[in-house]
Amino acid sequence: MANRRNSCNDRVGIMQQGKDTEIFIAGSGPVGLTAAIELRRRGYSPRAVDPDLEVSRQSRALAINPRTLDLLEQSGATEELLAAGHRINRLLVRHNSQPLFYFNLNLARHRFNFLLSLPQSRTEEVLASTLARHGGTVERGTALEGFKAAGGKMEIGLSNGSSAVANILIGADGSHSTVRKSLGLGFPGESAEQVFGLADVELDAWPFPWDQGVATLREDHVVAFIPMREGFGRFITTKPGTMNLLPTEAKPSRVVWESEFRISYRQAETYQKGNVYLAGDAAHIHSPVGGRGMNLGIEDACWLAWLMSQGRASEYTLHRHPVGEKVLKLTAQPTNLLTASSPTAKILRRWVVPNVLGLNWVQKRILPSMLALDTPPPPWL
Repeated sequence: MANRRNSCNDRVGIMQQGKDTEIFIAGSGPVGLTAAIELRRRGYSPRAVDPDLEVSRQSRALAINPRTLDLLEQSGATEELLAAGHRINRLLVRHNSQPLFYFNLNLARHRFNFLLSLPQSRTEEVLASTLARHGGTVERGTALEGFKAAGGKMEIGLSNGSSAVANILIGADGSHSTVRKSLGLGFPGESAEQVFGLADVELDAWPFPWDQGVATLREDHVVAFIPMREGFGRFITTKPGTMNLLPTEAKPSRVVWESEFRISYRQAETYQKGNVYLAGDAAHIHSPVGGRGMNLGIEDACWLAWLMSQGRASEYTLHRHPVGEKVLKLTAQPTNLLTASSPTAKILRRWVVPNVLGLNWVQKRILPSMLALDTPPPPWL
C-alpha cells in the first residue's frame, strides 16, 4: 500500500488538466471508447487509436451491469444499450435437471434491477456511435508501439511510422498492455490451471424463459447459459469442449463461436506513473464469473475522466486500485467454489449454498455485489 500511495501522491510531471491538454488513448475497446466519450463530454479533445481495423466479431464480454448503465446515461449511451440489449431478470440454479433455487435480480433496490446481456461487439458499436455524437472518432489500424519523455511531454511512436505528442497518455490496451510494459510496471498475480469453454449458439429448442440464465451443476463440471436474445445465447463450461457438455434440453442449430480460456488474477501495483494512466484489463484481470471485467474497466475510465476534469488525476490509483483488488477477490471466491472437486466443495454446491441463496432476504443482501452496486457511488451523478 505504501508504494501505491507514494506513486499516487508523486506530482512530478503531473499537471493541471486544462481543456487544451493533449490526451492520447491507446486502445479503443469499451474502456478506451468510454474514456474518449467522458473526456469529450467534459470539453477535452482526446485522440484515440486502436490496432484493429474494425470492431471484433468475437465478443468475450457479455454482461452490462446497473453501475455501467448509470455511468453511461449522461453521455446518451445507456438508452441505446437498453434498446439493443436483452434483459436477464433471474437465474435458475439446478442439479442436473432438478431445480435448486431461483435468484431474482428484480429484488434489487435499483431502477436497473437486471443484467443487460449484449455482445461486446455490439456494445462497442453503441459506444463508437456515442463518441461520434460527441464529435470524436477512432483511428483504426493504428497501434501505440512505445513512448518516451520529450520536453515535458510524451513522444509516442505509432505502428504506421508516424509519431504523436501528448501531455497525457491513457493505456486502455488490454491485458498485454504495451503502455504498462513501457512504464516498467509489473502485473503480479497468478493464472489458474483449469481450462474453461464457451460457445455462442443458435437454438432450435430451449425450454426455459429467455429472460432467465440457467446454471446446471453436474458431478465434475458446471454448465451456465446466458441468453442474448430469443433463440440465441452463450454456454459457458468449467471444462473445455462446451458443445459436448450441453444440457440435454438444448437443441443447437448453429455454433456462431466456440473458444477455450484460462482465468488469471492479476493487478498492476499502481494504475499511474507521472501523466500515464492504466484502465481496464491493462490494470487488472480476473474471473469472468459475475460479468464484472468490462464493467470495471468502464468504471475506471469514467472515474479517470472526472478526476482529470477536477484537477485531481493524482488520486486515480487511490480511488480505483482498492476497487479492483476487491473485485479480484469477489470473483475468485465463487469461481473456486464452482471448479473445486473436493467432497466438501460438492456438498457446498449441492446442499449448503442453494439452501442459503434461495432465501429472499439473503438475495437482497448480496444483490448489490452481484450487480456491481457495491463500488463507491460516482460523486458526479
